[in-house]
Amino acid sequence: MSQETITCPGCGALLPQQGIEGPARYNTSGECYAAYSELSGYTMGKQDIHFMHQHAIDTYSAQHAGSDVKTITVAFSLIGLYYAIEHGYTGKQVQRVHMLLAQQKITWPSLSLPKKPYSFTVIDVLHAAPGKHWDDMLKKWMLDVWMCWEHQHTWIRSISQTLLH
Repeated sequence: MSQETITCPGCGALLPQQGIEGPARYNTSGECYAAYSELSGYTMGKQDIHFMHQHAIDTYSAQHAGSDVKTITVAFSLIGLYYAIEHGYTGKQVQRVHMLLAQQKITWPSLSLPKKPYSFTVIDVLHAAPGKHWDDMLKKWMLDVWMCWEHQHTWIRSISQTLLH
């Protein structure tokens, strides 16, 4: 007897259907969110000074954007990825950027979603051996999500320069 599968609407990951309901704050399946929760347990448990967990949050949030996801969530996650990837910011530094942005009174636009499919998902991170391999896969996942949002890079760079410099 074969297991039924479900496709995550955000990242496209094909997962065994378990009947888990996903949170409304993301365009995700419950099964995909459960995998993200497993990775979150790891990144939070590391208690590293660089706060890698922030990168996982931003990557998952950007990858699971959609019509019901708040525009501020998408904007913050993409700006976080921008600073992490293009400027080498640690998760702790990105968290500080988010705090500075939160002080601004901005009506965040609805950004058009990527047209090209993602090559990496949280599932790919979890398929690697835990520990350093998860850290390395998280970096690959971050870069993939950032590159899929390439059509928004000009806006992200511009709004970051305008609001934070």
